[in-house]
Amino acid sequence: MKLSDLHQLTQEIIDAIATKQPLLAKNRIAKIQELIDSLIDSTTNNEELVELSKYQTLITVLNNKLK
Repeated sequence: MKLSDLHQLTQEIIDAIATKQPLLAKNRIAKIQELIDSLIDSTTNNEELVELSKYQTLITVLNNKLK
């Protein structure tokens, strides 16, 4: 999994929120949160950790927007 894949999944969440599809957005958020956690656990590259933490923060904000 690459950071570009995370970007694509994040865009799908944003699109789902914009088109008023909260269930789809919540499902994508759960999927991407698992993926980010897995990537954080397996990476040793500090630059990747910084990028992953940015996505993690964005996903948290998007998740809070759905509540």
